[in-house]
Amino acid sequence: MAGKSFTAQLADFEQMTVKNMRYVAAESIQDVMEAAQTPQRGIGQGATGFVEGKIPVDTSELINSLTSEGVKGADSYTVSIAGYEVGDVMSFAWTAPHAYAVEIGTSKMQGRQFVGANARRFPEFVSQRAAEVRK
Repeated sequence: MAGKSFTAQLADFEQMTVKNMRYVAAESIQDVMEAAQTPQRGIGQGATGFVEGKIPVDTSELINSLTSEGVKGADSYTVSIAGYEVGDVMSFAWTAPHAYAVEIGTSKMQGRQFVGANARRFPEFVSQRAAEVRK
């Protein structure tokens, strides 16, 4: 930044800060989505237990039902996050008919919390990504 006016240096610093904020936010959102989309064998495939926070996969209908900003598919979140800018509002939904029941559970099955468990980890992901830009 040598040779630049103080105002130009501040503008460069602001851009660097916005760039870092975008990185932290986008990567943290991606971390949540990757964790939520981490598959595990479903009951229909012979699973006898489960890990809370992972998405069960029997026929792939649930994992492939993810819709992100109008784009559908297991990796649709990557397209949405690629265009993310600080301040954007993003939405993600699993549209399989049984998605909500799998998430929260039923009288016959404990909820898998593939969304909730990972959404609760967002502050952890932010802290990890913020540490990366502070190095």
